[in-house]
Order: sequence, then C-alpha cells, then structure tokens
Amino acid sequence: MSEGSETGSKRHAAACGVDRLGGLPDDLLLYILSFLPSPDAVRTCVLARRWRNLWKGVPALRISPDTAEGFHGPSALNGFVNHMLLLRDRAPLRVAELNSFHGNDFDASVQYLELWVRYSLLCRVAKLCVASDDDVERWLLPKGLIISRHLRSLELARVITEHDLDFSSCRSLVDLKMEFSGIYCERITSPSLKRLSITECRFLGDVRTQISVLNLTSLLLDDCTGRTPLLESMPLLVDAIVVFPNCSDYCRNGYEVGDCGDELCWGCSNCNYGENICVVLQGLSSCMNLQLAATSKHFIFRKDLMGCPVFSNLKTLLLDEWCMTANLDALICFLQHSPVLQKLTLEFPEIHKKLVEMGASYDLKKKPLVLKDLTVEVNFHEGDEEIYKVLDVLSSYGLPPEKIMIKQYPKIGI
Repeated sequence: MSEGSETGSKRHAAACGVDRLGGLPDDLLLYILSFLPSPDAVRTCVLARRWRNLWKGVPALRISPDTAEGFHGPSALNGFVNHMLLLRDRAPLRVAELNSFHGNDFDASVQYLELWVRYSLLCRVAKLCVASDDDVERWLLPKGLIISRHLRSLELARVITEHDLDFSSCRSLVDLKMEFSGIYCERITSPSLKRLSITECRFLGDVRTQISVLNLTSLLLDDCTGRTPLLESMPLLVDAIVVFPNCSDYCRNGYEVGDCGDELCWGCSNCNYGENICVVLQGLSSCMNLQLAATSKHFIFRKDLMGCPVFSNLKTLLLDEWCMTANLDALICFLQHSPVLQKLTLEFPEIHKKLVEMGASYDLKKKPLVLKDLTVEVNFHEGDEEIYKVLDVLSSYGLPPEKIMIKQYPKIGI
C-alpha cells in the first residue's frame, strides 16, 4: 500500500468512528488504564459496552493528593473509594497510592485509610504508598498493619508509628521510604530491605531508635530531628547519605564529643548508647560512597570517632563543618581509618569564626597518613581563614598541591 493510500485509510477509519484503542487486548488496556488516576479509570465505563466493566480489573489504585483535592470534602472522597473497592474485581494490584483528603476534618479524612490499606494488601499489592495529607496532624499507623509476602515497595508520608516497625513478615520488601512522619518507636527491622530512605522525620527524644537492616545497600537519613538513630551492622552497604542539621545530640556547652557533665544539658544527658561503642559510624563502616553532614554542634559523629571503625571499602567521602575541630584530629582520624579512599569532598557553607574544641581523644593510628593517591575538593566561602588550616594540615601529611581543588563561594553579604 502506498503512503498516500495508508494515510487515506486512517482518515477514513477516523471518519467512520473506528475505535482503534478499543481493539487492543484487555491485558494491554488494563496496563494503560493503570497509569490513570482512579476516578478517570472508572469514567472509561461510559465509552462503550466493551469498556463497561474493564476498570474493575485495573491493577492499580491511584488516589494522589491532586486526585483527592478534586472531591468536595472527605465524605465525597471516602464514598467514591469505598464504592470503587466494593465493585472492583479482587484482581492483584501492581500499585496502590492512597491519600486522604486535605481539609479541616482530619478524623473524617483518615477514617477509611486502614480499610484501604488492608484491601490493597489482600490484593497482593507490590507497591504501596500511604499518606495522610495534612500539614499538622499525622495518621497513627495501626500496629501490625503492614504484613504481606508480596509487598516489594512501601512509602509512608505524614504518619505516626508508636509501635516497632517490624517488617520480618514482609519477606519481599526491598524499598522503604518514610517522610514527614513521627517515628516514635524503639526499632525498625527488616531482613530483606535493600533501600531505606527517611527524610524530614522525627525520632524519639529520649531513646535511640535502632535500625536493623542487615541486607541494606542504600541508605538516606536526611533532615531528621530527635535522637540520632542507632545503626546496626550493614555489611552490604554501598551508598549512604546521613544528614542531621537539627537533632537532639548537641552540647549546650560546646564540648566536642558531648559529656560536659551539665545536668541541664539535654544533649549530653540521656544520650544513651547502651553497650554500643558507636551510634552511626560502625553501621556505615562497609560503605563505598558516604556523605556525613551535620552542624558543628552535633557531636555524635565526633564521639563515634573516639572508637572509630575501619572503612575498608570507602572510595568517596563528603564531610562538612562537624569535622572542623581545633586540631583537626577528627578529620585526620577519619582519613587514617579509610585506607582506600580516592576522593574527599569538604563542604563548608558557613564562615567559621571558632572551631569546635574541648574534650576529645580520637583513635589516631601510629603509622603516618598516606594521601598521595587521594584527590581533595574543598568548597568554602571566601574570607573563611580557618579553611587554610585544613589545607596546611593535609599538605603536612604529604598531599600534593595539585591534588587539591578549591572552590570559593562569594563572600557572605555581598
């Protein structure tokens, strides 16, 4: 058939109202419909007789925040979702995205969240995303709700957990993401988890949450408050980013590693370690690519360095101002315990007027520090004279000047 004849045929089919999409196999149509918001998928029932019940087998539930806001109040949203779940087939779900209505009546908004989650788990959902879409209140996650041998990915947003997060019964779970949530439990554990992301969450203030994920390969802990969680052994860890700008582990008296002896210092008192020498660094010691960031007040990283493990696999490392101690022993200690390190990045976004000092005795090795194979990148503000102490110390340990790359930010206030 010539190109002109083929074009004419398509125009003729369009003019005659031929439903080419409807001619696709059911499995392919269901796959296409699974990417639509659930209300839109349900609306396809009016297209033709063939489409009347097709939506009932769509392998996805999608109630996104934007979708939820399309309803006039929580009652309307709840009514739609409940009727949809009642009428759809009990077909397995590839994904379930469940959000509550964002409104003033929080109790009404989250009234059926547990029911929707249980339904999704009964349908052997592979990826489950649950969020109580409220800026102030958080949905209390029922104890033992998340149990499934089919679940592979779990995302929780704006929830509260007051019971241990034990995912031992979720044998296929490999991804866990939590954000904007209250993690008020003593333990997070999973024997199968590969990737863990916890961002902008709050941990307990008086007890350290223990994170036990033996098979983890990727970790993100970013911008969390409360006590720094205790990281247990992660021998398969490859990439880790740990950022604590506002945690409770800081000394009001400026002691380098805490333990100031002041009963009124909340950071130093109640900073329970139990029988553990390290809170964070021991669990990260198998990592290949590591970023550690905190304010200079945060002392957990420096305290861990007093019993520093060997980072035998570490290739790339990023540190910021917490390592800026008066004698730079914290930085040197880390480098001495990283024998195969290839790239060190030092990020100093603020001008240092006074370096952290007082009360540290690091595990500095006897043998000299060899830095000839190390490349260092230093990013700091112009006018921060303290940074030149870092460069002088690195040079004194034999780091060639050509191995140091310097980037200066513009002066603050100009």
